[in-house]
Amino acid sequence: MNKVLISLLLCSVCFLSKAFAVQNIDNINNVVDLVNLGKLSISVKVVQDEQQIVGQALVVSIEVATDRWFATGSRIQNFTLSNVVMQANNIITINGSKRIQGQTWAMQTHEITLYPTLAGNYIFPALNIDVSINTENNGLISGVLSTPEASFIIILPEELNGIDNFIVSPEVTLTIDGQFDVDKNYAIGEAITQNITITASDTPAMMIPELNFFPLNEVTDKGKEKTKQITLDGISIYRKPAQVFDKSNRGSLLGSRVESFTYIFEKPGHYVLPKQVIYWWNSQTNALEELVIPAASWTVSGTGLTKISQGNNTISNIKFDLGTVIILSVSCFILALAYLLLSKRLFLFTLYKKITHYEQRQLSKQFLNSITKHEYLMASQYLYQYALLVNKHTEVKSLSLTNKLNQLAFQAESNQNKQLKFSVSDAKALIKQIDTLASKLTKQVNFSANEAIKLNHK
Repeated sequence: MNKVLISLLLCSVCFLSKAFAVQNIDNINNVVDLVNLGKLSISVKVVQDEQQIVGQALVVSIEVATDRWFATGSRIQNFTLSNVVMQANNIITINGSKRIQGQTWAMQTHEITLYPTLAGNYIFPALNIDVSINTENNGLISGVLSTPEASFIIILPEELNGIDNFIVSPEVTLTIDGQFDVDKNYAIGEAITQNITITASDTPAMMIPELNFFPLNEVTDKGKEKTKQITLDGISIYRKPAQVFDKSNRGSLLGSRVESFTYIFEKPGHYVLPKQVIYWWNSQTNALEELVIPAASWTVSGTGLTKISQGNNTISNIKFDLGTVIILSVSCFILALAYLLLSKRLFLFTLYKKITHYEQRQLSKQFLNSITKHEYLMASQYLYQYALLVNKHTEVKSLSLTNKLNQLAFQAESNQNKQLKFSVSDAKALIKQIDTLASKLTKQVNFSANEAIKLNHK
């Protein structure tokens, strides 16, 4: 008897809970109701290393999941964080699914990559997420959800104390293009360009610090490109804006920074550039490493690029590289071409008009425009000028469409004249007839000339 009562009691509880759930489903009005009913969830997770240091990439993962499916998906609203560097378009969205209590849920994961710039405790604030869910009984429900707050700790290893600029990466490479020759005597006016490329994996280019050999004291504009100028007594050093770019290598981010320095020798003497150290925290071994740009030394003599002999006033020791020769040759060619175009411009323009039938095309265009505007008198004048140009005479009376145009242009208005119509198609046909007549006349003239030549030979 007790077992029967217990079974009835359990059935009643199940029935009431199902009825309550159905009633709640019918009362869903917004995304918060979906969360409260366990049909929508949102969570935040910080993906970080055990020892997360300043400048190292850190990922905040936001997961939105539903037991139905997304209508237009979920989107994180704009936000800002202090003491953190974020790349443009730094949010990656991944679609997927997972099983919860035997049921398949649709899932969207937003991964946000951050680069903290200071050591300390960070609070990742609550973010607003736009969500749109296609429910089973309530149609499309859209709204805004807020994520829970998250926290993380950023440290600065003791080895990095006192070091202002460093790179955090599992691998960093350094290449130098353009070296000073210690055994060479450079002449005044010569120059050396040195390109220094730093490449770091799993690190964006913007997190690679710039090189500072000397303090900057001047910035000059050259066209659209700003060139930073730094000085060393007797040497002018021009520094181009750094080239920074990112690329993906087998799914891994690869950041590169290219620094370009041009050294122009202005005074004789012996010069020394100190070595430059690039500090690199190896995130794979958690150790500080160094990349060294070696010191450079060179000598500039008192002789310039040109030397004038006092005995016969001849110039010797002139040094031209291939680039200079090519530039001079191209410049001479452009100047010669410009002179030719200016001196022969009238002849060239006349030749252009003749080859392209410029006057013929203009008269044809004006004739068609007059027909379009029903200005038949003006059209007839353009037509006769056109015939004179292509036929060398104005004889076009044999053409049937000419009579129709003359009636419209020269005869007084009458009922018969009002019924006449001269379309653009008629105008084009008349132009074509004149061109055909001109072609026939040209052939006749050529035939007559050939016959006359034959008679003269006989």
